[in-house]
Amino acid sequence: MSIVRRGEGRRGGAGGHAYELLTPPLPGLRAEVTRHTLAPGAVTGGPGDPPRHEAGARETALIERGTLTLHVEDAQHELHAGDCVTFDADLPHHFANLGKEEAVLLAIVSAGLRRS
Repeated sequence: MSIVRRGEGRRGGAGGHAYELLTPPLPGLRAEVTRHTLAPGAVTGGPGDPPRHEAGARETALIERGTLTLHVEDAQHELHAGDCVTFDADLPHHFANLGKEEAVLLAIVSAGLRRS
């Protein structure tokens, strides 16, 4: 068993996007959980960036606070607090906070799952 206490996860981010990796760095781990905080105008990556996740990865994101726009390839989806979305994470994608308040999402990425 491994416990990551509140505030002890590995952190990163830039340009108004901060994230904390909530899962431990264990060998063979097939999923990771991250919490992302986006200031108004911030994005997680950007249009044209290559996919960050390995082939076959899936991402489930729960919007905890605020409103975010999810861009997956050429589609856009507006998501509000309490909304949950699952998509193929190896496709080009990013979240954008187009609102005037901070937004927070919890993301779970499962690696290398076969598409149905």
